[in-house]
This record gives sequence, C-alpha cells and structure tokens, in this order.
Amino acid sequence: MRIDHGLCQKILVAVENDPEAGTGQFLKIPLFNNDPSTIAHHVKYLWDAKLITGQDVGHLTSPYPEIAVQDLTPAGHRHLAESRMRREIP
Repeated sequence: MRIDHGLCQKILVAVENDPEAGTGQFLKIPLFNNDPSTIAHHVKYLWDAKLITGQDVGHLTSPYPEIAVQDLTPAGHRHLAESRMRREIP
C-alpha cells in the first residue's frame, strides 16, 4: 500500500487533539473518509516510524495490522511542530 503523507498528518493531529491521549487509554482514530484497512496501514506506518505509541493488538487472522494507539511520541510531537513551522514559512 502506498503511504499518503497527508493522511498520516491528519492521524497525528487527531491523536494530538484527543483528550484521552497520554492517559493510557486506547484512542479512536477517525476514518477521514477512508476504509478501516487504509487507516490501519497508516497507523502501523506511524507506529513503525516511532511517531505514535500504542500496542500491537493484531491477530494472525486479522486482515490488516491492528495498533491500539495511546499517544504521540516526542518524535511525533517534533514532527508536527516542524510541519507547522514549514507551512508558516513562504
């Protein structure tokens, strides 16, 4: 699957804005008009890149990766901050 970096950005912002982030609870990631499989693959990409924290809760019979997201990592926060700075500079 090809990674859509715009979708990755939306997922990171959703995690950052979730009031449950950092509480140890698993977060619900919006679908952003995508199918669950697409979101799951993008969440797995962000988890592998160490931009989000969570737990792999997938099963061998699962049709796609399943990561239960809990928060952004410090690298995830830095990534969002740098992305915002780049947008402010013409």
